[in-house]
Amino acid sequence: MTGSQQKLRTVRVPDEFTSLFAKAEEVVSHYFHQRRDDPEQGTIEVFGERYLLVRAASLSVEFFSLVRELFGRDRREEADDFARNLLFDLAHAVGRSDALKFHQRMKLEDPIERLAAGPVHFSHTGWAFVDIKPESNPSPDENYYLLYDHPYSFEADAWVTSGQAAEFPVCIMNSGYSSGWCQESFGVQLVASEVLCRARGDSTCRFIMAHPDRIEVFLERYVADIPKLTHHDKHYKVPDFFSRKRMEDELRRARDELEQRVAQRTAELEHTNELLRQEIEARKKAEKMLLQTAKLEVIGRLAGGIAHDFNNLMGVVIGHTSLLETRYDKEAPLRSHITKIRHAAEEAAQLTQQLLTFSRAQLPDLEVLDLNQVINETATMLERLIGENVELTLALSADTGAVIADTGQLRQVIMNLVVNARDAMPQGGTLRIQTAAVQHDDGFPESHHGILNRQWCLLAVSDTGNGMTEETLQNAFEPFYTTKPLGSGTGLGLSTAHRIVTQFGGTIDVSSRLGEGTTFRIYLPQAKEQIARFEQVDQDRPMPGGVETILVVEDQPAVRQMVVEILGELGYTVLDAGDPEGALALAASTDSPIQLLLTDVVMPQMSGRALADRLLSNRPDLKVLFMSGYADDDVLRFGVVQGTAELMTKPFTSEVLAERVRQALDD
Repeated sequence: MTGSQQKLRTVRVPDEFTSLFAKAEEVVSHYFHQRRDDPEQGTIEVFGERYLLVRAASLSVEFFSLVRELFGRDRREEADDFARNLLFDLAHAVGRSDALKFHQRMKLEDPIERLAAGPVHFSHTGWAFVDIKPESNPSPDENYYLLYDHPYSFEADAWVTSGQAAEFPVCIMNSGYSSGWCQESFGVQLVASEVLCRARGDSTCRFIMAHPDRIEVFLERYVADIPKLTHHDKHYKVPDFFSRKRMEDELRRARDELEQRVAQRTAELEHTNELLRQEIEARKKAEKMLLQTAKLEVIGRLAGGIAHDFNNLMGVVIGHTSLLETRYDKEAPLRSHITKIRHAAEEAAQLTQQLLTFSRAQLPDLEVLDLNQVINETATMLERLIGENVELTLALSADTGAVIADTGQLRQVIMNLVVNARDAMPQGGTLRIQTAAVQHDDGFPESHHGILNRQWCLLAVSDTGNGMTEETLQNAFEPFYTTKPLGSGTGLGLSTAHRIVTQFGGTIDVSSRLGEGTTFRIYLPQAKEQIARFEQVDQDRPMPGGVETILVVEDQPAVRQMVVEILGELGYTVLDAGDPEGALALAASTDSPIQLLLTDVVMPQMSGRALADRLLSNRPDLKVLFMSGYADDDVLRFGVVQGTAELMTKPFTSEVLAERVRQALDD
């Protein structure tokens, strides 16, 4: 300790502050020497101000014990939090009040002089001795930083004397009073947190004081710089200054806002009784429609399930009859009977496709289509659909090209958009259908700019109708969303169009302005000329065969036996299993190469896709051909389309099976 430092009796500070604090000692000592005790009147006065003497332990360890008793044994942590916040808030307020009064009485203006009076005042009133560290930077802004010790804190002494173990830093009032005094001195909000505490076994009681927004940073930095103190990082507490007052204010504001909203809503309801009645009636109608939709959904699922099973049976009939046809010449008497049976089975399969369409579980019957030709063939029907007061114009570009799509579903999309346009022009107008070939960066939606070097076919349907609001635009493709009156629309037209276009590998968007009409734009991948449907196979041409080994996995025994028989007659070595687990066991038991996995997609316990992934992990050269007649979600997630080597639609003929298997092996 330097000579200049020894001049101070009530505080310890860095050398550069010694003169200021020496002056503070003179001022505060003069203040407290003017003390008058009058027990007969029950008063203690200092410099004309009335003071109180309070037993130290009653504001510390005994106060915590009382609060714990009030809260009960099971709420000790809650009791301690309550006691800490209450003591800190009280001490902080007292510190600010004492500082304000003292500064006025002593006519202190400089922030450092005001601060200096605080620790000296602290010592004279018996709170603690203050030792301010050189690292401190008391500045009148958010960078304020004060590192200081209270070697003889009254709160720590109370806990040590009581013999009770402290689980947290106990010098709460010291923190509150000090930060309150300094806040009043510098005019910037401050809090203090105790990082070391004698009540917890530390050598001193050490505090960090800072702005509430910065104190966490200073605390973490202090602990990180002193490794032996890192275990304290879970024990120091940052006071939530006046938390209860803020909570009460927030509750009061919330109550006032609630009362205002209730009053406003009550006033609105008093003037809208008729509207409320209409709303209730509309909801009843909507619930009725929703119930009807739910019934249709249940019926659709039932129809889809029946159609799936029926599809498998027809697949067996078609497969065996097509195999029988190859064994008889065209002139053989039995050949015509077999052909008639196959044709009847194919017609039955078409009926199942209609059921699957109703249940939304059908796989699209994809083929290469001339987009312009489909529109021209549909135009006559569209003219009857839109009526005489709407003029239909076609602007079909000659270089539009072909697309891979389902004819019926593509026409359904066009009709849905046309009906939507017609309803938007109740007084008549112009309906324009346009086609063109576009590149990825030529009028294509921004969300698809990542798809490079691909040609797209544009189909645009425009009207001169009422247009859409921003809300309608955002919800146009949402199922059941409609702006039409109840009973005039289901809200499924545009959502169905969106689902179909997406299933084709394309996208659909819409642009519109109120009073200026609407344009829907559909972008479909342009088909290469060499693509053709696999199902279009010459039945009189010899079926291709091979000598490779094929693993067939199908949970329907009749379908599996039919496939195994056809492939066996074509020369292949066939291994078959009725479920994925059996297929895995079969593949694991043979060291022979398996060139192709032919598997159903939708099976119990494990999907065909999961089975393929398991087998490919050990047999990376394995080729895979899926087969399915039901568009379960697991099928659609593949991103596979009919007409490629990945998915074969049930039911299929022996010729189609032969062609697809050979193509998968040779690809």
